[in-house]
Amino acid sequence: MSRQTSEQDLGANLAALVFAAFAIVLLNAFLSHRAMDEGQLGILAGNLGGGPWFGWEGFRDSLVGTLAALLILVSWFGLGSLIGRLALVAEDDKPASFLNIVIPAAVGAAIWSLVWFFVGLIGGYSGLVAIVLTIVGFALAFVGLRRWDRGEYSEQTTNTILSKLLLAVVAVLLVLAFIAALAPPTAKDTLLYHLALPKAFIAGGGLNFVDGNIASYLSLGAEMHNVWAMLLGGLVSPRAAEAAAGATTFVFFPLLLLAIYGWTREIALPLTWRIIAVLLIASIPTVYHISSSDYIDVELALFVTLAIYSLSRWWKTGERSSLVLVAIFLGAALSIKLTALFIFAAFTLVILLRARSEGAAAGKVVVSGLAALMLAGVIASPWYLRTWKATGSPVFPFYLNIWKGEATGWDVERSNLFQAMNTQYGGENKTAVDYLLAPWNVSVKAQPEVAEKFDGVIGVAFLMGLPVLLWGLWKFDLPVDAKIGAGMAGIMFLFWLFSSQQIRYLVPVLPALAIAVTAAGNMVSDNREILKRTLQVSFAGAAISGVLVAVAWFCQKAPLRVVLGGETRGQYLTRNLDYYPYYAALNSDAPADAKVWLINMRRDTYDLERPVFSDYLFEDWTLRKMVWESRDVQDLRTKTAAMGVKYILARHDFLLDYEHSTIVDDKKPRTENETRLRMARDLILDPANTVKVDSKFSLIKVL
Repeated sequence: MSRQTSEQDLGANLAALVFAAFAIVLLNAFLSHRAMDEGQLGILAGNLGGGPWFGWEGFRDSLVGTLAALLILVSWFGLGSLIGRLALVAEDDKPASFLNIVIPAAVGAAIWSLVWFFVGLIGGYSGLVAIVLTIVGFALAFVGLRRWDRGEYSEQTTNTILSKLLLAVVAVLLVLAFIAALAPPTAKDTLLYHLALPKAFIAGGGLNFVDGNIASYLSLGAEMHNVWAMLLGGLVSPRAAEAAAGATTFVFFPLLLLAIYGWTREIALPLTWRIIAVLLIASIPTVYHISSSDYIDVELALFVTLAIYSLSRWWKTGERSSLVLVAIFLGAALSIKLTALFIFAAFTLVILLRARSEGAAAGKVVVSGLAALMLAGVIASPWYLRTWKATGSPVFPFYLNIWKGEATGWDVERSNLFQAMNTQYGGENKTAVDYLLAPWNVSVKAQPEVAEKFDGVIGVAFLMGLPVLLWGLWKFDLPVDAKIGAGMAGIMFLFWLFSSQQIRYLVPVLPALAIAVTAAGNMVSDNREILKRTLQVSFAGAAISGVLVAVAWFCQKAPLRVVLGGETRGQYLTRNLDYYPYYAALNSDAPADAKVWLINMRRDTYDLERPVFSDYLFEDWTLRKMVWESRDVQDLRTKTAAMGVKYILARHDFLLDYEHSTIVDDKKPRTENETRLRMARDLILDPANTVKVDSKFSLIKVL
């Protein structure tokens, strides 16, 4: 062995030792902040029992929901395959295996979403339409499968014990997320609009704006799949409808993991590194939460990931079909969330960099690249044109101070407060130190449901991979896919850092970052066995620490019995939503046309089968305004009755606490604030008209 080789081995072994120490420090720091979930895993596991496990009716609804999701997935693939054959992929340069499954399915999902948008505009939301479109999708899939090029899947790989273990971990995560996705929804945004709006659309027969729910003015490309699923499942029962929606949203999770695996296979990463790339995403606790709660960010992540993949492919091959895919996937992303505009900015930069290297052909490259971005905007435009026509602003309810728009229940003041509220994620009044420490804080200290702690958990795997990625970019020639992915992730992290530091907003670019990190890990450890094993085991340890958090969250809600039918929907929701007994009381005892005023009730309009008045986001807005405009409590009661509401259901513990109440105006004297609080208390805790009350909630009848 030469002296140079010996020195290289010594350097690699030293790097392995340093990295192992770094990984141990990160893992210990992460685990020290997990007392409320992973630290109580043994106790939380006890929630899985407590009653019978199986009941036919509940199990049937879960089975129907699963079948509906599979039918929709097949329909996605069918339409996507047709579009691919007609306009997209060159016969001589098709994507690698797994991607030739995922890309047609994702293209189909994007286009079917548009189909359901236009079906909604003509008032066509019905079970019959859902059946007909599903049959059409199935027929397209049958034709597509007959012509489908399955690719060559055989390869010479070594299935190590580590790779088998990591695959098993991924499988466990998928099973847990799938079970939880079939359970009745409990997540806030799901109850506010991801399922509440599709339910309202179906009840109204079309894509209408819902009174009081400002989210109905958003771009709802993801929710269109929930409409389809709920129509199919609703042919059996309402419970099957929500199970179908949950299962359909879950489908994007395995599709995303397959996309990551296929992309890493295409850039020739070894098997273990491919699985680690998949696990880096699968093990993010917030990704588990999104996939199991009918949130839309994993669907957004799939479209963004495939757009970055298509952009990388265009960089390497110049294929026009890759730019068409960029347009479809970015258009689908923008149809889901306005924040996808940040992705457009990052893509523009990459297109300009690509043009720089083309010399005389630079103009053509710029034109074709920007044309793809314009086409993406056209694909997403129906949602924004609909909102523009209704409100006067295509970006309503955001930025009303810049672009004026109006709708009942929203104004410039609330729009500005909403923007200010979003800046609270990651902490208020951030300093330069907070921004510098953001990678550490978001990886180590993050907590779910706590705005100042990023409202989620991402884990330490990406922070662990940061020095590996920087080393790889500095010293090695990484695949262009990894460079573009790393660049995209870096740009989007900067946008995230100086906007709303909520972990869910980071998720869409993390798959590309995971691929970049694992490509760098493979490169820096090539022919350095000790360093390679150290990196792989360290990443696996970081991922498993995140998996245990997800397992704890699963046990916390314990959805298995309700999915199998042993627990009723009402019992499950009573365990997981402390206010649900009040909703159940109203659903069973209140007249069908009795309007209920919800105050600080977690924005849940999904579970209440009665007409509702509820302020969007700022849920005590109307009460606060009325309290300060009323002379006394009798005047307040008169104004309440004039609203046409028959019941008031309020969470009063914080509302009536002087130190926390939003009714309190710091500009007013304490005596006046106490008078106003007393008026609110006399209204919502009126003993003469109380139907049900406890230390947190009160339900009163309005006379």
